[in-house]
Amino acid sequence: MKTVKRGRFSGSIIIKKLESLKPAVFLPQIEARIAELEEVLKAKQFAVKKNPSGLVRIVRRGKTLLFYKRASPSDAQGTYMPRSQEKLARSLIQNDYDKRTIPAIEAEIKELKDFIKAYKIKCSDTVYQKLASTRQEVVTPLTLNDEQYAAAWLKVEYRHKKIPEDVPQLFTDNNEQVRSKSEVIIANALKVAGVPYRYEFPLLVDRNAADADTDFCQLHPDFYCLNLRTRQEFAWEHFGMMDDPEYAAHAAEKLELYAENGFFPGKNLIITMETSAKPLSSKLLKSVIQTYLK
Repeated sequence: MKTVKRGRFSGSIIIKKLESLKPAVFLPQIEARIAELEEVLKAKQFAVKKNPSGLVRIVRRGKTLLFYKRASPSDAQGTYMPRSQEKLARSLIQNDYDKRTIPAIEAEIKELKDFIKAYKIKCSDTVYQKLASTRQEVVTPLTLNDEQYAAAWLKVEYRHKKIPEDVPQLFTDNNEQVRSKSEVIIANALKVAGVPYRYEFPLLVDRNAADADTDFCQLHPDFYCLNLRTRQEFAWEHFGMMDDPEYAAHAAEKLELYAENGFFPGKNLIITMETSAKPLSSKLLKSVIQTYLK
């Protein structure tokens, strides 16, 4: 089994590489592109029928554009269109462009649909899919399905941070003890959404990112989450007392440490915050999970 090399920011234990190939995440992007092209095609087809058509020659004079209406393709010069007809000239030019885009859009749609059709027949996943069920149980496929990957990812063992005995005992729907009511809400929201996570998973962080040989410290993000579709991992930090100046200052230091080690909000770090006047919103949680983890 190959292993992920430890960099400045990695798990405090060696994490095995679970699969040889990530899922083909580009397929949904191509399908989205096709849907977008089909919408644009309808709009352009409608615009071409609705708007006037004609040929216009453009001549630049200094900073000014002059327009000449051409009677036919063989009319190289055309008749000058005064400034009062500039709006018409621009409309004719736009319509001519729209006409040219229609066959290009149609060709792109066809190429993309043909690619998807051929890919689904010939892609490497089909080898595993064609195996007998008994052989599927024995081999490790190039790409695991989401259930297989999640199960393997969650099997990673790590040492949990000790929670003091004198704090309120709060448990998630996964029967794991956490430190705050907000963490209960986040954990349960992740479970409902089917997002695998590790609570307070230990990460090694280089305190001095400019010198890889200097001292390391250990961070425990509240949640270490997995986007099953892309196989990307996200550290999730929730800051629950941002109206406390000392707490807010510590949060800023922690975020700076993350940034120094390659973790940035929206890229591989999720940040949520609350104050006593602005508690954590369940609507916001659903939006965050959908945006980064689905």
